[in-house]
Amino acid sequence: MERITLIKKVLQELEKQGVRYCVLRNYNFLLEGRNEVWPSEKSVDMVVSREDFNLFEKIMVDFSFLKRKPQFSRAHQAYFRIEELEPISFDVQVGGAHWNDMCYLDEKLILGNRVKKLFFYIPGDNDTFIMLVAHSILGKRYFKKEYQEKILQLASLIEVNYVRAQLHNIFNAKITGELLSLIQKNKFEKIMMRKEKYILTFLLQKKRLFTFIPLALRWIRWKRFLQPYPLISIIGPDGAGKSTLVLELHEHLKRYKRKAQVVYTGRGRGQLLPFRKLGNAYKHREKQQDTRHHPSSWKRGAFYTAAAPLFALDLWLRYWLKIMPLRKCRTIVITDRYCTDILLIEHVPLWFKKFLFRLFPKPTMTFYLYNSAKVLHERRPKESIPELERQMQLFERMLPYLHARKIVTNEKEKVQEEVIITVLEYIYKEWY
Repeated sequence: MERITLIKKVLQELEKQGVRYCVLRNYNFLLEGRNEVWPSEKSVDMVVSREDFNLFEKIMVDFSFLKRKPQFSRAHQAYFRIEELEPISFDVQVGGAHWNDMCYLDEKLILGNRVKKLFFYIPGDNDTFIMLVAHSILGKRYFKKEYQEKILQLASLIEVNYVRAQLHNIFNAKITGELLSLIQKNKFEKIMMRKEKYILTFLLQKKRLFTFIPLALRWIRWKRFLQPYPLISIIGPDGAGKSTLVLELHEHLKRYKRKAQVVYTGRGRGQLLPFRKLGNAYKHREKQQDTRHHPSSWKRGAFYTAAAPLFALDLWLRYWLKIMPLRKCRTIVITDRYCTDILLIEHVPLWFKKFLFRLFPKPTMTFYLYNSAKVLHERRPKESIPELERQMQLFERMLPYLHARKIVTNEKEKVQEEVIITVLEYIYKEWY
């Protein structure tokens, strides 16, 4: 379903069921009937009547929208749905237009004066003027070019006494006079030079000060300064399509301005410790022995068992020196494989591999890609069917511990879509 078609259906259903609402701003794409949107149009910003909010939530659920976790502002509620890998969002303010839980334009005014444009409601001219001025000073901290043009266009149409009274309630009489005078002279830059004074005046009113203090504490918690960003791991046997999926997911996250980075955490490359040459030399010697006579199994087992902690140490260093610093810097990390390669090492007791494996933190999300050994062998002929079956048996043992999501890789596009939607839903829901 096209984005604009879905939004139209939702707004029409709200009116049909008597939900009083008003789309506040950035609605030109609805008037023009276009799916291409500017960044400011990515979300539908609206006010919903407090009395009708429960019905509004029910309609959102009926249209398969998910609710984002509550943020620091309790007056704001957000809903989203991933449609054709594109997020569609409704950002809802309950009971009026707010800045961080502090109402500056009550729902009685906005909903009482709203006007209908095509299939949806917008604020009247007076309330649009007030809302754009207050939102630009308090929320944006600057006047967008299109907001300036709209404010100047409305300046000759507004009821001055009404606007003056509402701005007086938001700031005070003196600031109201300054604002109206500077707007008439098209001096928006001077308004921004004084924005700190205007914001402080807004906050220091007693009715708002008691709201601001607990709000600030909730904001600190919501920002998650010490909490690492998500770690998404793609695991599975050789030939399952891990690397292709990792790259596609990474590109998609970047397309939506999410800071993301890929880190390889398997065998064969990316090591931090200088033991790769030693391992390659041993494998070369092992192959030569295989051509002459069967090598001693206990010697082979002893070597691999001794090497396993070194490989685990290298993976552990990769996690703490590469992955964790990125996560602490607000970056979503995607790993091609993970510490699961420890379990695939041959000739090492399983209990010892499990012990090393459990030393690693669990990823935020894990996707296990698999298929039949025959299909995987066709994709990676150098891997034998018995070896692929061995790998999958070991992976099955670790899946409950990682809470991994199993995906059979028959159709590449469907696999990519399922993983991308799952990741996007988590990121949007959790506010990453």
